[in-house]
Amino acid sequence: MESRDVVIVGAGVIGLNIAYELAKSKIGVTLIDQFVPFKKSSWAGAGIIPPGNPDKISNAREWLRAKSAYLFPQLSQDLFDFTKINNGYLNCGGLELVSSFDQNLENAWSEENIKFTPIRSTDLNLLFPHLPNNNQNSYFFPEMAQIRNPRHLKALTEACRLLGVRFYKDCKITSIVKNGRKVIGLESEIGLFSANQFIIASGAWSGTFLTQEGLQYQVFPIMGQMLLLQSSVKLKEIILKEKNYIVPRGDGLILVGSTEENIGFNAEISTTVREMLLKFAVDLVPELAQAKVIDHWAGLRPGRNRPTPLIGKSPCSDNLYFATGHFRQGLQTSPATALFVKSLICGEETEVISDYFMQDNPNNEPYKQLFQS
Repeated sequence: MESRDVVIVGAGVIGLNIAYELAKSKIGVTLIDQFVPFKKSSWAGAGIIPPGNPDKISNAREWLRAKSAYLFPQLSQDLFDFTKINNGYLNCGGLELVSSFDQNLENAWSEENIKFTPIRSTDLNLLFPHLPNNNQNSYFFPEMAQIRNPRHLKALTEACRLLGVRFYKDCKITSIVKNGRKVIGLESEIGLFSANQFIIASGAWSGTFLTQEGLQYQVFPIMGQMLLLQSSVKLKEIILKEKNYIVPRGDGLILVGSTEENIGFNAEISTTVREMLLKFAVDLVPELAQAKVIDHWAGLRPGRNRPTPLIGKSPCSDNLYFATGHFRQGLQTSPATALFVKSLICGEETEVISDYFMQDNPNNEPYKQLFQS
């Protein structure tokens, strides 16, 4: 088969965004997905984008979130200008419901210049009439945004196509072919894919490649189930409570999610979870009791046994990279992940230490120790 500059395995949001950044730099890219593209995790999410200020963060792990929040508005506009596909980026604001206020978190947000307003339970219903007065304090983040996952993936796919990226779908990679520390190709059911550089961005299915490399890093599937409601309730802001959320899309559609189920490669939905998520939504917004459930689905997130994703060059190969294990933060951190990987591939200076995300147990060291000057 024809050789390309870079072969990427995984056409979810991480793989697509990396391919887009590389192709913009005139790098020939082949993008392979072992399934029908972006139907396993990226498509299934809610597209919540937390606010962030990359110039004010204190550790590399938070850089992914903050840098991506900064990049998303321009990326969305660029994709629209290039493809005429609107990815649904919207700065809608968000509420996070909490049992009590946290001064340490408030200090951290203030240091990062994140705008927020503490709202006491006695004032919550006055400011947000759809929420009942049930003794819940909250924080309001006016710069929290959202994106429509399927539309964003469609826009990235079209942009990659226009930039000359070669796509292969339903193409299973069977093995990594190496000569010493150099990967010379990826064997597949249809032949050998050869390239100068290789990137594994196959989400929960990355574990097979880690094993073939002899690495002890773990990436495994965590299922999340979600509901899509149709309602006349005029919600605007995202509502977060612990690990669950309500995301109004602005056209009468409302997303409700999401579970965390460590049950292997199983994406079967259940009526029990359906009722649990619906109860969560109605408890927060009683008017949603009249909403119609129009869809219910599940996705498989790439979980890890560490608090950071796995991004960077394999310690066992000179031309193999990983970009996986983002768990619930795949879409929200995809722009910064793509820029970071593109810098590694192109030999450019990176904004964070190049091997930080490949460390076995990275911690939150001071800014000057983690960031390159």
